[in-house]
Amino acid sequence: MKAKDMILPEIPVLLATMSVNEARAALESSAWSSLPVVDAGEYVGILQAGELADVNGEEAVGRENWRRSAVREETHLLDVVNQFAQYTDDVLPVVDQHRRYVGAIPIHAVMVAVARLCQTSSPGAIIELEIPRADYSATELTRLVEDNDCRVMNLMIRPDEESGMWRACLRIDREDATPVLRSLERFDYRVLSCYQLHSAMDDRIEQRIKELMYYLGM
Repeated sequence: MKAKDMILPEIPVLLATMSVNEARAALESSAWSSLPVVDAGEYVGILQAGELADVNGEEAVGRENWRRSAVREETHLLDVVNQFAQYTDDVLPVVDQHRRYVGAIPIHAVMVAVARLCQTSSPGAIIELEIPRADYSATELTRLVEDNDCRVMNLMIRPDEESGMWRACLRIDREDATPVLRSLERFDYRVLSCYQLHSAMDDRIEQRIKELMYYLGM
């Protein structure tokens, strides 16, 4: 998904010719904590109400000194997420290649898009692993999952700066991840956590207790 696909047309804009008092009133009456500033169709910047607190109310909003965070129309969803992570604005302006204002993306639209990308509404389990960087193989992880008649729905990797290891977040299409967990443990993967149905987890814990009691009774 691209930035232009997440634009919400209803998001208002501030005009550079507005007085600061008019801009404050527009921000207060809107549903947003931030609004883009536009001058004759050109994107000028983005403003929060707090940034106007010490400005003379009779002055024009103008074109100078405002933050210019924005993304291009063709920007990918993940880069849009990265831009939102760097600021506290609840909208993100979208511009064309000539810095002409195209529209704005609300943060809610980004959350919905990420949820769809990660298939959070589909049933399944989420497994978190810790893997030495040299041992990481997406092919190997996929094979272990598919050997248990499951499918990898989503796989995300990030480095852990403190340990130097890689953290993998693996989403599979089965709610009971027990067979996959056993395979991962058998191949010396360190499972950090697993999120699945409580009933499935309860069955797994109960089985472990039975195995322990059997061992203690030997």
